[in-house]
Amino acid sequence: MALGDGLMTIGRSRDGVPGADRESHYSTTMYENSGFPELVRLIHGTEKRVIDVGCGTGGNLQLLRESGHEVVGVTVSSAEARVVDLLGFHCVVCDVEREIPELPRESFDVLLLSHVVEHFAWPGEVLGRLLSLVRPGGAVVAAIPNCLAIRNRMAFMTGRFRYTNSGLMDRSHLRFFDFWSAQKLLVDLGLTVTVHSGVGQVPLGPLRRLSKGLSMACDRYGTKVAPGLFAVHVLLRAEKAAP
Repeated sequence: MALGDGLMTIGRSRDGVPGADRESHYSTTMYENSGFPELVRLIHGTEKRVIDVGCGTGGNLQLLRESGHEVVGVTVSSAEARVVDLLGFHCVVCDVEREIPELPRESFDVLLLSHVVEHFAWPGEVLGRLLSLVRPGGAVVAAIPNCLAIRNRMAFMTGRFRYTNSGLMDRSHLRFFDFWSAQKLLVDLGLTVTVHSGVGQVPLGPLRRLSKGLSMACDRYGTKVAPGLFAVHVLLRAEKAAP
């Protein structure tokens, strides 16, 4: 993922056709990025088997493989699946809102969800079913966009609620979360949240060009003390009860 104009690019759609029906949109759309290192680092080295639901074109799968994990991707997009297959990964084409991937139950250490739950009409129900793939004592690691990050908040306060083709206001988002409701989503599933943090940027204007190191320090400090305001991405790690 790359920072751009104060926001991270969550996904880039090649479809981009407003009003396209759900099936045609997701079967042809390709979400491309280079992976999310801050999210992947929440997965422990001892957690070998990882399932990445909403794997896009495999950015996180590649990061995980480089770290020694065994990974399986899941996507509803046949176009994405072809790319992931060419990278040498096992990729299951499945609409998880309607069915569970045909994989052994309780066979994964971690369920990875990178900017996918906001695309579900009923995310709690979908995640509840997907948890059957995670072993007792395993974990869910998720990145969820914060709809109340400062730039969005300012736009809302001035009366602007506009969908876009990517980013926080991606027109394919069905659910919106803030820093705290993202955590509640996992707590309500009976999971124990052990990491709840954010990644984002503090608006620095032209000062950002003066020092990259200072800007990064300001970003880290701002998202630590006021994550609800400055975090663009909410990062979560939640653990399933052990037997």
